[in-house]
Amino acid sequence: MAVEKKTKRGLCPFSLFEECNPDCVFYRKGVRFSEKAGDPIPFEDCAINIIADNLEAMHNRTYMMQKEVGDTKNIMAMKTMVDLGIKHQTHREALIRHLVNILDPPDPKKAISDK
Repeated sequence: MAVEKKTKRGLCPFSLFEECNPDCVFYRKGVRFSEKAGDPIPFEDCAINIIADNLEAMHNRTYMMQKEVGDTKNIMAMKTMVDLGIKHQTHREALIRHLVNILDPPDPKKAISDK
């Protein structure tokens, strides 16, 4: 198995510099705003790293939002079942059939032709 050797280029595959510096086209200097910390955080980094950080943050926000929506939906469904007094499986099945008929009513023409 070959062992990777560190080159003079360091970690940056795009430049001849050993570390990020202002002469590199990918060098960025700015301020980040964190949701947890109230103060802006100054940074100096490679644009590729910044893009990866932002993409990861967007993914994490989307995941948490989907989780919260799912939890809210489950709580609303349970609250509705408690309010309607549905405690047994047979009551749940009857409610589901009733809701299906409300949301997707059967076609009366098809029911007549099936007889």
